Amino acid sequence: MVLNKVLLINPFINPKTQKKFVTDVINISFPLSLGHLIGYLLRNGPFPVGIIDEQIEPINNVEGVLSSMESPKIIGISTLTSTSRRAFQLAEEIKKIDEKVLIILGGVHPTVTAEDCLKNKYIDIVVKGEGEETLDELINRVFNEKDYRDIAGISYKADGKIIHNKDRKLVTDLDIFPSFPYFIFEKNKDRYPGFASIQSSRGCPYGCIFCSQRSVSGRTYRYQSIPRTISDIKSLIDKYHPKTIRIMDDNIGANKSRLIDLLDAIISNKLHKGISFTAALRGDNIDEDIACKLKMANFNFLSFGLETASNSLMKIINKGETVEDVIRAIHLTKSKGITTATTVIFGLPTEKSKDRWDAIKLVNSLKLDSVRFNILTPYPGTPVYERLKKENKIHIKKDWENFSVQYIWEGEELPYVPAGTDKYELIFMIMFANLSFYLSPHGLWKILTTPLAGGNVVALPKKWYLSNYFFKILRVGIYLVTRFLLIFFKMIAVKMSIIKSDARISKTLDEW
Repeated sequence: MVLNKVLLINPFINPKTQKKFVTDVINISFPLSLGHLIGYLLRNGPFPVGIIDEQIEPINNVEGVLSSMESPKIIGISTLTSTSRRAFQLAEEIKKIDEKVLIILGGVHPTVTAEDCLKNKYIDIVVKGEGEETLDELINRVFNEKDYRDIAGISYKADGKIIHNKDRKLVTDLDIFPSFPYFIFEKNKDRYPGFASIQSSRGCPYGCIFCSQRSVSGRTYRYQSIPRTISDIKSLIDKYHPKTIRIMDDNIGANKSRLIDLLDAIISNKLHKGISFTAALRGDNIDEDIACKLKMANFNFLSFGLETASNSLMKIINKGETVEDVIRAIHLTKSKGITTATTVIFGLPTEKSKDRWDAIKLVNSLKLDSVRFNILTPYPGTPVYERLKKENKIHIKKDWENFSVQYIWEGEELPYVPAGTDKYELIFMIMFANLSFYLSPHGLWKILTTPLAGGNVVALPKKWYLSNYFFKILRVGIYLVTRFLLIFFKMIAVKMSIIKSDARISKTLDEW
């Protein structure tokens, strides 16, 4: 039996953010970033590396996990804001059993909250930004008993102080990274809807104020060579024979000429024969020629971030495109017979009730295949977070439990509510927007017949109606409708109290 010296963990989401019976029916996120990390370590390091994804395999016996490791033991925990509670919990449990274990936090959340993370006595080191080179160098230094305190891209504790080293420069040539280690995850490939995924580029050159990806890669945009991407796609097809491959780039169309070259290569290599592709891009990234190429290359699903129906709000969030750009792109892709999706964000700074109703009307008029209405979550490190924090307008619950787009279905203490808006009204409108779309005849038909419908959140398994999955869906449906009605009555109660208060003020003025 080979004992691991390094263990990477993908912790589960804060249960106060999302109930377990809800989690059980929604898509599991494929840990693509963690896979790239372990692939790099396995290629460069002579030491055994293990991985645990708690979405599939919750850790119930920490002592058993530690006993399966060989000293010196290093545990890296990939951490998002929504999983930070579990990351700290795991660190505490591990250190109480074996204080010699080196605990490293990595990911977007510790990158932007390194100081706070290291105030936790159970965390030893934070790896900031893209972690392949940094973690690899760090682990090798530790195993060779060399000082690691000069390594770029880390923060650590020394003599009771928190030290932040300089940032590591981003890798410009993505071809140096090894191919994705699908074999690590293949035993659970049927449980990962996104198992057949490819990432051919990193970053995005645009400046949307709500995007947390900029915290890692800034506004740089880097991409693999076309031969390398084609090679990765071929390897994935040859070994796993997927029906659909997801291109998980932040924005596949950021460089139009490169996108055209990629589509031409897919077609010339006949990779589109029997295989479809999905991707996300901006409305202003697509034109008639690119839309035709996407169709020829068998891209059967495209997602655009609409965000809002207001151009003034588009400027506030620094989207760099107009509502009309996105509408044109949606009409264009739909005219090619491509399944089309969009996302909308409610609760943007200065947003009014009319803006939200306008967005709902616009989305319904577009007859989209898949829609997701989200609430603005000002994640730490984003420009909107920094701006609202300076204005003292952010409410952070313990363990960041309210920092999730799914939180509205669990709680009401939103991290941010625009001025002049009641939180119950905001939650109600998000719920109404989602439910009215998916409970309509059009929405129900799309969920039942269109791949990747359901806002990319739910994907019905085959013959779901003949299994216990039906009852799971029914339970969630009853819960969501009940929650919606509760919020509706709370919203009405608040509005009635305001009316009564206004009446009392009016009466007092009359008496005067």
